[in-house]
Amino acid sequence: MAKEVTVLGIEGGFLHGVRLEERNGAYERTAAESWPLEAAQSDAPPEGGDASEVALPGDDSDGKAVETVVEEDKPLARAIKAAAEFFGQNEFALSLPLSKLLVKGFGVPVEAREDLLGPAALALDEISPFPDEALTPAAEIVAEDDAKLQILASALPAAAAAEYGAALDAAHVFVTHTDATALGWLRGLWPRLCEVEAKRRLVLLYFGGEWELAVVDGGAPVQLRGIGKVASVAELCREVTLSLLSCEGDAQDVGDVAVCCMEAPAQEVLERLATFGPVRVVAVDDAALGVEGCARRMIEGGTFDVTPADWVESRTESRFRRKMKLFLSVAAGVWLLVVGVLFGYELAFNYMRDGQKALRKERRHAKAYKEVLDMTNRVALIDRYEDRSKCALEMLKLVSDSMADDDSMTIDQFRFRRGEDVFVRGKAPNRDSWRQLDEDLRAARVPSPSGEAEDDEERPQLFAEVKPTDGSQNRDGLFPFTIEAKFPASEEEGAGGGK
Repeated sequence: MAKEVTVLGIEGGFLHGVRLEERNGAYERTAAESWPLEAAQSDAPPEGGDASEVALPGDDSDGKAVETVVEEDKPLARAIKAAAEFFGQNEFALSLPLSKLLVKGFGVPVEAREDLLGPAALALDEISPFPDEALTPAAEIVAEDDAKLQILASALPAAAAAEYGAALDAAHVFVTHTDATALGWLRGLWPRLCEVEAKRRLVLLYFGGEWELAVVDGGAPVQLRGIGKVASVAELCREVTLSLLSCEGDAQDVGDVAVCCMEAPAQEVLERLATFGPVRVVAVDDAALGVEGCARRMIEGGTFDVTPADWVESRTESRFRRKMKLFLSVAAGVWLLVVGVLFGYELAFNYMRDGQKALRKERRHAKAYKEVLDMTNRVALIDRYEDRSKCALEMLKLVSDSMADDDSMTIDQFRFRRGEDVFVRGKAPNRDSWRQLDEDLRAARVPSPSGEAEDDEERPQLFAEVKPTDGSQNRDGLFPFTIEAKFPASEEEGAGGGK
Protein backbone atom coordinates (compact mmCIF):
# COMPACT_ATOMS: atom_id res chain seq x y z
CA MET A 1 0.00 0.00 0.00
CA ALA A 2 1.37 3.41 -1.00
CA LYS A 3 2.37 5.87 1.73
CA GLU A 4 -0.02 8.81 2.01
CA VAL A 5 -0.48 12.06 3.92
CA THR A 6 -3.88 13.74 4.36
CA VAL A 7 -4.19 17.28 5.71
CA LEU A 8 -7.24 19.40 6.58
CA GLY A 9 -6.74 23.16 6.59
CA ILE A 10 -9.02 25.95 7.88
CA GLU A 11 -8.75 29.19 5.93
CA GLY A 12 -10.94 31.97 4.54
CA GLY A 13 -14.29 30.48 5.59
CA PHE A 14 -13.53 27.04 4.12
CA LEU A 15 -12.18 23.68 5.24
CA HIS A 16 -9.74 22.44 2.58
CA GLY A 17 -8.64 18.82 2.40
CA VAL A 18 -5.70 17.41 0.39
CA ARG A 19 -4.28 13.90 0.13
CA LEU A 20 -0.78 13.16 -1.21
CA GLU A 21 0.29 9.62 -2.14
CA GLU A 22 3.74 8.29 -2.95
CA ARG A 23 4.05 7.14 -6.54
CA ASN A 24 7.37 6.22 -8.14
CA GLY A 25 9.34 7.87 -5.36
CA ALA A 26 7.45 11.20 -5.51
CA TYR A 27 4.36 12.44 -3.69
CA GLU A 28 1.43 13.48 -5.91
CA ARG A 29 -1.94 14.98 -5.08
CA THR A 30 -4.58 12.30 -5.50
CA ALA A 31 -7.62 13.94 -3.86
CA ALA A 32 -8.70 17.43 -2.85
CA GLU A 33 -11.99 19.00 -1.74
CA SER A 34 -13.29 22.10 0.07
CA TRP A 35 -16.24 22.54 2.41
CA PRO A 36 -17.77 25.94 3.36
CA LEU A 37 -17.85 26.88 7.04
CA GLU A 38 -20.69 29.42 6.79
CA ALA A 39 -23.82 28.46 8.73
CA ALA A 40 -26.97 28.07 6.68
CA GLN A 41 -29.34 31.00 7.17
CA SER A 42 -32.84 29.88 8.11
CA ASP A 43 -35.53 31.40 10.30
CA ALA A 44 -37.69 28.26 10.46
CA PRO A 45 -37.17 25.96 13.45
CA PRO A 46 -36.01 22.39 12.78
CA GLU A 47 -38.67 19.75 12.33
CA GLY A 48 -39.61 17.81 15.45
CA GLY A 49 -38.48 20.60 17.80
CA ASP A 50 -35.09 18.94 18.51
CA ALA A 51 -33.12 22.19 18.11
CA SER A 52 -35.16 24.29 20.55
CA GLU A 53 -36.68 23.93 23.98
CA VAL A 54 -39.12 25.88 26.14
CA ALA A 55 -37.46 27.93 28.87
CA LEU A 56 -38.18 26.83 32.42
CA PRO A 57 -39.37 29.40 35.01
CA GLY A 58 -36.42 31.54 36.01
CA ASP A 59 -34.36 30.55 32.95
CA ASP A 60 -35.73 33.31 30.71
CA SER A 61 -37.59 36.39 31.89
CA ASP A 62 -40.10 36.45 29.01
CA GLY A 63 -40.60 32.70 28.74
CA LYS A 64 -39.59 32.53 25.05
CA ALA A 65 -38.23 29.36 23.50
CA VAL A 66 -34.44 29.15 23.83
CA GLU A 67 -32.70 27.94 20.70
CA THR A 68 -29.91 25.43 21.32
CA VAL A 69 -27.50 24.07 18.73
CA VAL A 70 -25.63 20.86 19.46
CA GLU A 71 -21.94 20.71 18.53
CA GLU A 72 -22.58 18.14 15.77
CA ASP A 73 -24.75 20.66 13.90
CA LYS A 74 -22.20 23.48 13.90
CA PRO A 75 -20.60 24.28 10.52
CA LEU A 76 -17.05 23.29 11.48
CA ALA A 77 -18.09 19.94 12.95
CA ARG A 78 -20.26 19.18 9.88
CA ALA A 79 -17.38 20.07 7.53
CA ILE A 80 -14.89 17.89 9.42
CA LYS A 81 -17.34 15.00 9.43
CA ALA A 82 -17.90 15.42 5.67
CA ALA A 83 -14.12 15.41 5.13
CA ALA A 84 -13.77 12.19 7.15
CA GLU A 85 -16.43 10.53 4.98
CA PHE A 86 -14.83 11.87 1.78
CA PHE A 87 -11.33 10.59 2.59
CA GLY A 88 -12.55 7.47 4.43
CA GLN A 89 -10.46 7.94 7.60
CA ASN A 90 -10.67 9.59 11.01
CA GLU A 91 -7.05 10.71 11.57
CA PHE A 92 -5.69 13.80 9.82
CA ALA A 93 -2.98 16.40 10.04
CA LEU A 94 -4.42 19.87 10.64
CA SER A 95 -3.29 23.32 9.49
CA LEU A 96 -4.60 26.45 11.22
CA PRO A 97 -4.61 30.20 10.49
CA LEU A 98 -2.06 32.40 12.24
CA SER A 99 -4.84 34.33 13.96
CA LYS A 100 -5.43 31.27 16.17
CA LEU A 101 -1.76 30.69 17.07
CA LEU A 102 0.93 32.35 19.15
CA VAL A 103 4.00 32.67 16.91
CA LYS A 104 7.36 34.36 17.52
CA GLY A 105 10.69 34.26 15.71
CA PHE A 106 13.95 34.70 17.60
CA GLY A 107 17.58 33.62 17.62
CA VAL A 108 19.47 31.35 20.03
CA PRO A 109 23.11 30.19 20.20
CA VAL A 110 23.93 26.98 18.38
CA GLU A 111 24.64 25.35 21.75
CA ALA A 112 20.89 25.39 22.48
CA ARG A 113 20.11 23.05 19.57
CA GLU A 114 19.33 20.10 21.83
CA ASP A 115 16.82 22.03 23.97
CA LEU A 116 14.76 24.46 21.90
CA LEU A 117 11.50 24.07 23.80
CA GLY A 118 12.80 25.91 26.89
CA PRO A 119 13.68 29.14 25.03
CA ALA A 120 10.52 28.74 22.94
CA ALA A 121 8.33 28.60 26.06
CA LEU A 122 9.99 31.72 27.49
CA ALA A 123 9.57 33.64 24.23
CA LEU A 124 5.89 32.69 23.92
CA ASP A 125 5.19 33.63 27.56
CA GLU A 126 6.34 37.17 26.75
CA ILE A 127 3.69 37.61 24.02
CA SER A 128 0.93 35.44 25.47
CA PRO A 129 -2.22 37.34 26.54
CA PHE A 130 -2.82 34.57 29.09
CA PRO A 131 0.22 34.62 31.44
CA ASP A 132 -1.14 31.88 33.72
CA GLU A 133 -1.87 29.45 30.89
CA ALA A 134 0.49 26.48 30.49
CA LEU A 135 1.39 26.32 26.79
CA THR A 136 2.61 23.34 24.77
CA PRO A 137 5.32 24.99 22.64
CA ALA A 138 6.72 23.86 19.30
CA ALA A 139 9.97 25.05 17.73
CA GLU A 140 11.45 24.74 14.26
CA ILE A 141 14.88 25.84 13.03
CA VAL A 142 14.34 27.96 9.90
CA ALA A 143 17.93 29.21 9.43
CA GLU A 144 21.33 28.82 11.03
CA ASP A 145 24.94 29.88 10.82
CA ASP A 146 28.09 29.11 12.79
CA ALA A 147 26.99 31.15 15.81
CA LYS A 148 23.19 31.36 15.87
CA LEU A 149 20.03 29.39 15.14
CA GLN A 150 16.95 31.25 13.90
CA ILE A 151 13.92 29.68 15.60
CA LEU A 152 10.21 29.89 14.85
CA ALA A 153 8.28 29.10 18.05
CA SER A 154 4.53 28.62 18.31
CA ALA A 155 1.77 27.30 20.54
CA LEU A 156 -2.00 26.83 20.33
CA PRO A 157 -3.77 28.73 23.14
CA ALA A 158 -6.30 26.84 25.23
CA ALA A 159 -9.26 28.88 23.90
CA ALA A 160 -8.51 27.96 20.27
CA ALA A 161 -7.72 24.35 21.24
CA ALA A 162 -11.10 24.07 22.98
CA GLU A 163 -12.93 25.53 19.96
CA TYR A 164 -11.40 23.13 17.46
CA GLY A 165 -11.28 20.24 19.93
CA ALA A 166 -15.06 20.37 20.42
CA ALA A 167 -15.62 20.14 16.64
CA LEU A 168 -13.12 17.29 16.31
CA ASP A 169 -14.77 15.35 19.14
CA ALA A 170 -18.21 15.89 17.62
CA ALA A 171 -16.98 14.54 14.27
CA HIS A 172 -15.00 11.70 15.97
CA VAL A 173 -11.82 12.85 14.19
CA PHE A 174 -8.31 12.88 15.67
CA VAL A 175 -5.25 15.00 14.85
CA THR A 176 -1.77 13.59 14.23
CA HIS A 177 0.07 16.85 13.45
CA THR A 178 -0.82 20.58 13.64
CA ASP A 179 0.90 23.12 11.39
CA ALA A 180 0.36 26.75 10.29
CA THR A 181 -1.29 27.18 6.88
CA ALA A 182 0.85 30.27 6.23
CA LEU A 183 3.99 28.09 6.23
CA GLY A 184 2.28 25.83 3.70
CA TRP A 185 1.62 28.83 1.44
CA LEU A 186 5.28 29.83 1.65
CA ARG A 187 6.27 26.27 0.74
CA GLY A 188 3.85 26.08 -2.20
CA LEU A 189 4.49 29.60 -3.59
CA TRP A 190 8.23 29.74 -2.98
CA PRO A 191 9.31 29.36 -6.66
CA ARG A 192 7.11 32.33 -7.63
CA LEU A 193 8.17 34.39 -4.62
CA CYS A 194 11.82 33.96 -5.63
CA GLU A 195 11.22 35.41 -9.10
CA VAL A 196 12.29 38.75 -7.58
CA GLU A 197 15.61 38.74 -5.72
CA ALA A 198 15.53 40.44 -2.32
CA LYS A 199 17.47 40.05 0.92
CA ARG A 200 14.31 40.81 2.91
CA ARG A 201 10.86 40.24 1.47
CA LEU A 202 7.41 40.92 2.91
CA VAL A 203 4.80 38.29 1.99
CA LEU A 204 1.13 39.18 2.56
CA LEU A 205 -1.48 36.42 2.23
CA TYR A 206 -4.98 37.72 1.45
CA PHE A 207 -7.67 35.03 1.36
CA GLY A 208 -11.32 35.27 2.34
CA GLY A 209 -10.95 38.93 3.30
CA GLU A 210 -8.34 38.09 5.99
CA TRP A 211 -4.65 39.05 6.03
CA GLU A 212 -1.63 37.09 7.18
CA LEU A 213 1.94 38.33 7.08
CA ALA A 214 5.39 36.75 6.84
CA VAL A 215 8.76 38.53 6.98
CA VAL A 216 11.34 36.46 5.08
CA ASP A 217 15.06 37.16 5.52
CA GLY A 218 17.44 35.32 3.22
CA GLY A 219 14.87 32.65 2.44
CA ALA A 220 13.85 32.01 6.08
CA PRO A 221 10.57 33.20 7.67
CA VAL A 222 11.74 35.14 10.73
CA GLN A 223 8.34 36.54 11.71
CA LEU A 224 4.72 35.43 11.17
CA ARG A 225 1.65 37.46 12.09
CA GLY A 226 -2.08 36.80 11.76
CA ILE A 227 -3.78 40.13 11.08
CA GLY A 228 -7.30 38.93 10.17
CA LYS A 229 -9.86 41.33 8.76
CA VAL A 230 -8.97 45.02 8.94
CA ALA A 231 -11.28 48.01 9.13
CA SER A 232 -9.04 50.34 7.12
CA VAL A 233 -5.85 50.51 5.09
CA ALA A 234 -4.20 52.45 7.92
CA GLU A 235 -4.82 49.56 10.32
CA LEU A 236 -3.21 47.10 7.87
CA CYS A 237 -0.16 49.36 7.44
CA ARG A 238 0.16 49.72 11.21
CA GLU A 239 0.24 45.94 11.66
CA VAL A 240 2.85 45.62 8.89
CA THR A 241 4.99 48.32 10.52
CA LEU A 242 4.84 46.59 13.93
CA SER A 243 5.88 43.29 12.35
CA LEU A 244 8.87 44.86 10.60
CA LEU A 245 9.96 46.71 13.74
CA SER A 246 9.94 43.44 15.70
CA CYS A 247 12.54 41.97 13.32
CA GLU A 248 16.26 42.54 13.47
CA GLY A 249 17.83 45.00 11.05
CA ASP A 250 16.44 48.07 9.33
CA ALA A 251 12.62 48.02 9.25
CA GLN A 252 12.67 49.92 5.93
CA ASP A 253 15.05 47.49 4.20
CA VAL A 254 12.34 45.59 2.28
CA GLY A 255 13.24 44.67 -1.27
CA ASP A 256 10.01 42.95 -2.28
CA VAL A 257 6.38 43.13 -1.11
CA ALA A 258 4.43 40.14 -2.50
CA VAL A 259 0.64 40.13 -2.10
CA CYS A 260 -0.56 36.54 -2.63
CA CYS A 261 -4.30 36.35 -3.28
CA MET A 262 -7.07 34.88 -5.42
CA GLU A 263 -8.79 38.27 -5.76
CA ALA A 264 -6.52 41.32 -5.74
CA PRO A 265 -7.20 43.91 -3.01
CA ALA A 266 -8.20 47.47 -3.86
CA GLN A 267 -5.71 49.69 -5.66
CA GLU A 268 -5.59 51.97 -2.62
CA VAL A 269 -4.28 49.09 -0.51
CA LEU A 270 -1.52 48.32 -3.02
CA GLU A 271 -0.51 51.99 -3.18
CA ARG A 272 -0.22 52.24 0.60
CA LEU A 273 1.76 48.98 0.77
CA ALA A 274 4.19 50.46 -1.76
CA THR A 275 5.54 52.67 1.04
CA PHE A 276 7.27 49.57 2.44
CA GLY A 277 8.87 48.48 -0.85
CA PRO A 278 8.17 47.44 -4.47
CA VAL A 279 4.75 45.76 -4.58
CA ARG A 280 3.67 42.92 -6.84
CA VAL A 281 0.56 40.73 -6.87
CA VAL A 282 1.06 36.95 -6.95
CA ALA A 283 -2.20 35.53 -8.31
CA VAL A 284 -3.29 32.18 -6.82
CA ASP A 285 -5.74 29.89 -8.61
CA ASP A 286 -5.60 26.87 -6.26
CA ALA A 287 -7.28 27.41 -2.88
CA ALA A 288 -5.81 24.17 -1.49
CA LEU A 289 -2.19 24.98 -2.33
CA GLY A 290 -1.44 26.15 1.22
CA VAL A 291 -2.79 22.91 2.73
CA GLU A 292 -0.79 20.89 0.20
CA GLY A 293 2.30 22.86 1.21
CA CYS A 294 1.75 21.80 4.84
CA ALA A 295 1.52 18.16 3.71
CA ARG A 296 4.83 18.47 1.86
CA ARG A 297 6.39 20.11 4.92
CA MET A 298 5.40 17.05 6.97
CA ILE A 299 6.93 14.75 4.37
CA GLU A 300 10.14 16.80 4.42
CA GLY A 301 10.41 16.53 8.20
CA GLY A 302 9.11 19.89 9.48
CA THR A 303 9.06 19.99 13.30
CA PHE A 304 6.49 22.79 13.63
CA ASP A 305 3.79 20.84 15.51
CA VAL A 306 1.48 22.62 18.00
CA THR A 307 -0.81 19.68 18.71
CA PRO A 308 -2.09 20.07 22.32
CA ALA A 309 -1.38 17.28 24.79
CA ASP A 310 -5.08 16.46 25.30
CA TRP A 311 -5.48 15.93 21.53
CA VAL A 312 -2.57 13.49 21.64
CA GLU A 313 -4.19 11.67 24.56
CA SER A 314 -7.51 11.47 22.70
CA ARG A 315 -5.76 9.97 19.68
CA THR A 316 -3.90 7.50 21.89
CA GLU A 317 -7.13 6.41 23.56
CA SER A 318 -8.86 6.06 20.17
CA ARG A 319 -6.10 3.84 18.83
CA PHE A 320 -6.17 1.84 22.02
CA ARG A 321 -9.92 1.32 21.73
CA ARG A 322 -9.57 0.22 18.11
CA LYS A 323 -6.90 -2.26 19.09
CA MET A 324 -9.07 -3.44 21.92
CA LYS A 325 -12.02 -4.03 19.59
CA LEU A 326 -9.79 -5.94 17.20
CA PHE A 327 -8.30 -7.91 20.07
CA LEU A 328 -11.70 -8.76 21.50
CA SER A 329 -12.89 -9.90 18.09
CA VAL A 330 -9.89 -12.17 17.73
CA ALA A 331 -10.27 -13.36 21.31
CA ALA A 332 -13.92 -14.14 20.70
CA GLY A 333 -13.00 -16.16 17.62
CA VAL A 334 -10.34 -18.03 19.54
CA TRP A 335 -12.85 -18.65 22.33
CA LEU A 336 -15.37 -20.07 19.88
CA LEU A 337 -12.80 -22.20 18.12
CA VAL A 338 -10.29 -23.24 20.76
CA VAL A 339 -10.34 -22.69 24.51
CA GLY A 340 -13.46 -20.72 25.51
CA VAL A 341 -14.36 -17.48 27.10
CA LEU A 342 -12.13 -17.55 30.20
CA PHE A 343 -8.88 -17.58 28.29
CA GLY A 344 -10.01 -14.77 26.02
CA TYR A 345 -11.38 -12.76 28.96
CA GLU A 346 -8.12 -13.04 30.91
CA LEU A 347 -6.02 -11.84 28.00
CA ALA A 348 -8.36 -8.95 27.29
CA PHE A 349 -8.43 -7.91 30.93
CA ASN A 350 -4.63 -7.95 31.21
CA TYR A 351 -4.24 -5.97 28.01
CA MET A 352 -6.78 -3.39 29.15
CA ARG A 353 -5.17 -3.11 32.59
CA ASP A 354 -1.66 -2.61 31.15
CA GLY A 355 -3.00 -0.05 28.68
CA GLN A 356 -4.76 1.93 31.38
CA LYS A 357 -1.65 1.85 33.59
CA ALA A 358 0.51 3.13 30.73
CA LEU A 359 -2.01 5.86 29.92
CA ARG A 360 -2.25 7.01 33.55
CA LYS A 361 1.55 7.05 33.81
CA GLU A 362 1.80 9.14 30.65
CA ARG A 363 -0.74 11.63 31.99
CA ARG A 364 1.07 11.95 35.33
CA HIS A 365 4.39 12.53 33.60
CA ALA A 366 2.85 15.13 31.28
CA LYS A 367 1.27 17.01 34.19
CA ALA A 368 4.48 16.96 36.22
CA TYR A 369 6.48 18.13 33.21
CA LYS A 370 4.13 21.10 32.69
CA GLU A 371 4.36 22.12 36.34
CA VAL A 372 8.17 21.91 36.43
CA LEU A 373 8.54 23.74 33.11
CA ASP A 374 6.21 26.53 34.23
CA MET A 375 8.06 26.99 37.52
CA THR A 376 11.46 26.92 35.77
CA ASN A 377 10.37 29.61 33.32
CA ARG A 378 9.03 31.83 36.08
CA VAL A 379 12.18 31.51 38.17
CA ALA A 380 14.31 32.30 35.11
CA LEU A 381 12.31 35.45 34.42
CA ILE A 382 12.56 36.57 38.05
CA ASP A 383 16.33 36.00 38.11
CA ARG A 384 16.74 37.88 34.86
CA TYR A 385 15.09 41.05 36.06
CA GLU A 386 16.01 40.86 39.74
CA ASP A 387 19.43 42.51 39.22
CA ARG A 388 18.73 46.26 39.02
CA SER A 389 22.39 47.31 39.31
CA LYS A 390 22.67 47.76 35.52
CA CYS A 391 19.24 49.11 34.69
CA ALA A 392 18.44 52.31 32.77
CA LEU A 393 18.15 54.44 35.95
CA GLU A 394 21.56 53.34 37.22
CA MET A 395 23.18 54.13 33.86
CA LEU A 396 21.48 57.54 33.79
CA LYS A 397 22.76 58.20 37.34
CA LEU A 398 26.28 57.21 36.26
CA VAL A 399 26.15 59.74 33.40
CA SER A 400 24.69 62.46 35.61
CA ASP A 401 27.35 62.00 38.33
CA SER A 402 30.09 62.39 35.71
CA MET A 403 28.78 65.73 34.39
CA ALA A 404 30.05 69.15 35.54
CA ASP A 405 28.37 70.67 38.60
CA ASP A 406 27.11 73.74 36.76
CA ASP A 407 24.33 73.77 34.14
CA SER A 408 26.59 74.62 31.21
CA MET A 409 26.77 70.95 30.10
CA THR A 410 23.49 69.49 28.81
CA ILE A 411 22.29 66.08 27.67
CA ASP A 412 19.94 66.15 24.65
CA GLN A 413 19.48 62.41 24.16
CA PHE A 414 19.95 59.36 26.36
CA ARG A 415 19.34 55.81 25.12
CA PHE A 416 19.75 52.56 27.04
CA ARG A 417 19.50 49.08 25.55
CA ARG A 418 19.88 46.28 28.06
CA GLY A 419 22.91 44.14 27.36
CA GLU A 420 23.90 46.23 24.29
CA ASP A 421 24.86 49.86 24.82
CA VAL A 422 24.33 53.28 26.40
CA PHE A 423 24.17 56.28 24.03
CA VAL A 424 24.54 59.93 25.13
CA ARG A 425 24.27 63.07 22.98
CA GLY A 426 24.73 66.58 24.39
CA LYS A 427 26.57 69.91 24.39
CA ALA A 428 29.49 71.04 26.56
CA PRO A 429 31.05 74.49 27.15
CA ASN A 430 34.47 73.08 26.29
CA ARG A 431 36.04 69.83 25.20
CA ASP A 432 37.47 69.05 28.64
CA SER A 433 33.96 68.79 30.13
CA TRP A 434 32.70 65.99 27.90
CA ARG A 435 36.09 64.31 27.84
CA GLN A 436 35.82 64.00 31.60
CA LEU A 437 32.49 62.20 31.05
CA ASP A 438 34.22 59.94 28.51
CA GLU A 439 37.01 59.07 30.99
CA ASP A 440 34.52 58.34 33.79
CA LEU A 441 32.58 55.94 31.56
CA ARG A 442 35.78 54.16 30.55
CA ALA A 443 36.77 53.78 34.20
CA ALA A 444 33.32 52.64 35.39
CA ARG A 445 33.21 49.22 37.02
CA VAL A 446 30.38 46.70 37.24
CA PRO A 447 28.29 47.55 40.31
CA SER A 448 28.17 45.01 43.11
CA PRO A 449 24.80 43.12 42.91
CA SER A 450 24.68 42.94 46.72
CA GLY A 451 25.16 46.69 47.09
CA GLU A 452 28.23 46.18 49.37
CA ALA A 453 31.38 48.17 48.76
CA GLU A 454 34.14 46.23 47.01
CA ASP A 455 37.58 47.04 45.69
CA ASP A 456 37.25 48.46 42.17
CA GLU A 457 40.18 46.36 40.98
CA GLU A 458 38.28 43.16 41.86
CA ARG A 459 35.29 44.04 39.65
CA PRO A 460 35.40 44.01 35.82
CA GLN A 461 34.91 47.10 33.76
CA LEU A 462 31.29 48.03 33.05
CA PHE A 463 31.76 48.80 29.35
CA ALA A 464 33.77 46.85 26.80
CA GLU A 465 34.16 49.83 24.45
CA VAL A 466 33.48 53.57 24.71
CA LYS A 467 33.34 55.49 21.39
CA PRO A 468 33.24 59.30 21.69
CA THR A 469 32.53 61.69 18.81
CA ASP A 470 33.50 65.38 18.98
CA GLY A 471 31.82 68.13 16.98
CA SER A 472 32.99 71.60 16.09
CA GLN A 473 31.93 74.62 18.13
CA ASN A 474 28.43 75.87 17.21
CA ARG A 475 27.15 79.44 17.03
CA ASP A 476 26.27 79.36 20.74
CA GLY A 477 29.86 78.63 21.66
CA LEU A 478 29.06 75.05 22.73
CA PHE A 479 30.72 71.85 21.62
CA PRO A 480 28.28 69.05 20.60
CA PHE A 481 29.39 65.54 21.39
CA THR A 482 28.16 61.92 21.36
CA ILE A 483 29.36 58.97 23.42
CA GLU A 484 28.39 55.32 22.79
CA ALA A 485 29.37 52.86 25.51
CA LYS A 486 28.92 49.20 24.61
CA PHE A 487 28.45 46.42 27.15
CA PRO A 488 30.59 43.26 26.88
CA ALA A 489 29.19 40.50 24.67
CA SER A 490 28.74 38.29 27.74
CA GLU A 491 26.15 40.78 29.11
CA GLU A 492 23.52 39.65 26.59
CA GLU A 493 20.54 38.25 28.46
CA GLY A 494 18.89 34.94 27.65
CA ALA A 495 18.63 33.21 24.32
CA GLY A 496 15.02 34.26 23.97
CA GLY A 497 15.60 38.03 24.12
CA GLY A 498 14.05 40.21 26.82
CA LYS A 499 16.19 43.35 26.44
